[in-house]
Amino acid sequence: MRIRQLECFRTLMIHGTMTRAAELLGISQPAVSSTIANLEHETGLTLFVRKGGRLQPTPEARLFFVEAERALEAVEKTNRIAREIRTGKRGHLAIAAYASISISLLPRLMAEFAKDRPGLELKIITRNSQSVRELMTTQQFDLAIAELPLDYPSSNMHVISYECRCMVPPGHPLAELERITPADLDGVPFVSLFKGDPIYQQLAMAFSAHGSAWNVVAETEFFSTACELVSAGMGVGIVDPVISRPFTENLVLLPFSPAIKYEVALLLPTQEAPSQLAREFADFLTHHL
Repeated sequence: MRIRQLECFRTLMIHGTMTRAAELLGISQPAVSSTIANLEHETGLTLFVRKGGRLQPTPEARLFFVEAERALEAVEKTNRIAREIRTGKRGHLAIAAYASISISLLPRLMAEFAKDRPGLELKIITRNSQSVRELMTTQQFDLAIAELPLDYPSSNMHVISYECRCMVPPGHPLAELERITPADLDGVPFVSLFKGDPIYQQLAMAFSAHGSAWNVVAETEFFSTACELVSAGMGVGIVDPVISRPFTENLVLLPFSPAIKYEVALLLPTQEAPSQLAREFADFLTHHL
């Protein structure tokens, strides 16, 4: 029994004539008649009889119609799901990401990505960048986002680089400057990332090269926490202009010289090709970052 036979049977049951069924199916009337005859032969059922020159469905046909409808609906649903998977409308998307991006920006972007994909199931797990890299080796995630430097195959990594900005509270005397240098921050209370962070190391070299006193009054692991400390009046700081944007809405961001580089990477699986959905989200994420 073939799907085409059931489609032909359903059309004939609904519209009543061979002529109309042939028109709707885009085949000839003899082809409809032959298809129905083959279906009757395969099922052992008499589905139609002629009365007064018209086809009349038998009681068996009416019973069979209910099951044929269910079968065709299941096939149509399966085809629809396959189409949704193919076009990225349905599926699972699991993302592992470091804290600063997974707190605010990533959820916003994932919600936007899912807006036109009602069948999409999302999962976000938050870890530090090193743990994110290790999680990707388990192949349980479609995509990961981590801060650099990171030991990961470059062929499966897409790097995005930013120049950090100096963040100061509104009304701070430095907020009037067009560009900030270490000389401007000589002795100014400063909120920094931890000593082992690449940003800390770049800043230490910059202040040393300018002979300026770097007055670190607070250290933290995440840019998001640094933003909150600056907002609370602890001092000034350095922050990336994109990942941390949700945390800097009430702060003034100014260019900083020399350039302090902040790099993140999108990590793809190393042992298998990413799904089409993962590739689409990676392109979407890259565009927005």
